[in-house]
Amino acid sequence: MQKLFEKNIKFFYENSPAHYEIIKNLKSRNYYLKNDNLYDLNGNKIYPHSITKDSLQFSYYPTHNPLWEKKYFYITPRTWEENEFPITGKIINKMIKQARSLPSYTKEGFYFDNNFLPTTAIFGLLAGKHLNDLVDNFEFQSLFVYEPNPEFFAISLYYVDYEKIYKKLGERFFLWVNGTLDYFAIEKFYYERKITSSFLTLTLKTYNHPLIEDAINKFEEVRVAKFRGWGTYEDEIKGVKNYFANINKYETLMGSESLNVPFCVVANGKSLEKNIPFIKENKNSMIIISVGTALKPLMQHGIHSDFHIEQERIPLLVEALKDVLPKYEGYFVGANVVNPKVFQMAKKPYMYNREGFALSDYFLIGSSPLVGNAGFAFSANFTKEIYLCGMDLGFRLNENKHAKGSFYDTREDKVQSGIKIKGNFSDDIYTDSLFLSSKKTIELLIKTRKLNVYNLSDGAYIKGTTPLTFKKLPPIQKVFEIFKVTQHFKRTNLKPPKIELNEVILPVKKTLSKQVKNKKELTGLIDFLDNAINSYTDKHLNTGFLIRGSLTHILNNLYILAHKIDIKDFDKLLKPINKYITQYDKDFEALKREIKERR
Repeated sequence: MQKLFEKNIKFFYENSPAHYEIIKNLKSRNYYLKNDNLYDLNGNKIYPHSITKDSLQFSYYPTHNPLWEKKYFYITPRTWEENEFPITGKIINKMIKQARSLPSYTKEGFYFDNNFLPTTAIFGLLAGKHLNDLVDNFEFQSLFVYEPNPEFFAISLYYVDYEKIYKKLGERFFLWVNGTLDYFAIEKFYYERKITSSFLTLTLKTYNHPLIEDAINKFEEVRVAKFRGWGTYEDEIKGVKNYFANINKYETLMGSESLNVPFCVVANGKSLEKNIPFIKENKNSMIIISVGTALKPLMQHGIHSDFHIEQERIPLLVEALKDVLPKYEGYFVGANVVNPKVFQMAKKPYMYNREGFALSDYFLIGSSPLVGNAGFAFSANFTKEIYLCGMDLGFRLNENKHAKGSFYDTREDKVQSGIKIKGNFSDDIYTDSLFLSSKKTIELLIKTRKLNVYNLSDGAYIKGTTPLTFKKLPPIQKVFEIFKVTQHFKRTNLKPPKIELNEVILPVKKTLSKQVKNKKELTGLIDFLDNAINSYTDKHLNTGFLIRGSLTHILNNLYILAHKIDIKDFDKLLKPINKYITQYDKDFEALKREIKERR
């Protein structure tokens, strides 16, 4: 044991100074080893039986071990609506049908290899022997270990060969010791291998501690949030069609300026009802940016925002705005992917290039995934002082999510479940994966732009903001400041870019033909394709953004379905992909011909 301890000390000293410093700076000793167990200073056993016996229980086949919590993407495959997703839906549905037709298909469970584990997270090292046992017996998709107590980490140096783990797993091993677990570490763990980490997360908690509970909650937040925003070709092509109809017709946001005036972003969370007095009181003291369905309740209170932002590409947006936008006196700022009919309803239409929409030259950074993000990003383009109203990004169970007097009055607007998070003013706030993604984007923008943000919304707490119930602001030269903003909208003369979908589709098809003999090889294949698609998109945005989402969904379903059949039948799952995947290119070429004929 002493030799292993010294080996670990040397390894961390040479390869990970941060971990070495944790050990070096350990001052107090609250635990000691004796008789194959760990004791506190009062002589209480930490392990119920012994380090050896309990570690064996922890490390025994996690996929079938009741001590491990299992979070699946799905157990029963979900079919897609092919009317809405004619290509992506067809491929996935055909794969599901193909899998179910195979004799080896298992309806309720999955096939796991005896020596390979999906995404694995361990909360609590204690002596660490269970970690060493796991690494001795299994390969991993990826492995995350969190230990809040630095003394347990130090004790684990007697039981865990960390050099062996790092050599075996490399960048697939994440070790976080001491203090509160950072969101960005979890996101790096999940997003570096987004597809294969979606199938199943195995979680082991070895002991109770507030920081471990906090870490587990954060893990679940990130796990759920990463399922959002993948997109599909069918979704993106709607935006492309709208973009080609809108291109060069409206002055477009092409710059920014730091104005010494506050902006107020008004979203349509339920707490907007409480924020109306603040908005009325300060309407001449700040530039008001309304977003989405907040326009109607504001106008019902006699408030016309200075700028109103929309970014959804769905046809329903026309229905939602038809009674209010024609009467709106402010500047309408629509994303380039918004339905052309919406722009036509506005008295003063402007346009901006939505983030992630790679047919554009200038992006509004931070404008996704929700229209509230667009309003916040727009404001951050022009000021350091921002007030948030109705930006709830959360809800109370069994209460309406949106303000009264809005588009949602005639729709089901209550939620019975969600992810519990810290509230801005109370502890009874829940959220969902889309709101979480939106919240994190705002938090990142606050941090990178060094913004002063005051949150009057009675919903989720947004890190970096100051909760505020009311404030009287000094008046500003509002007309002049609004004029400054409008000067950053310019006429454009953009040309449709070159897009060749087969440049990415055909290599994916060819790579999938590679034979795989086990789940480790399957995971490596999908990870390779995931990385290759992302790398291609980084270099060829115009093509990548259109097809990446659908390819991600297809590969995700392929990976999960491959766990419901014998790996020997894997090549049979590829038949629908091989048959239909080139339809994306054919569909886009038909669209290009249609657009060319119109012009």
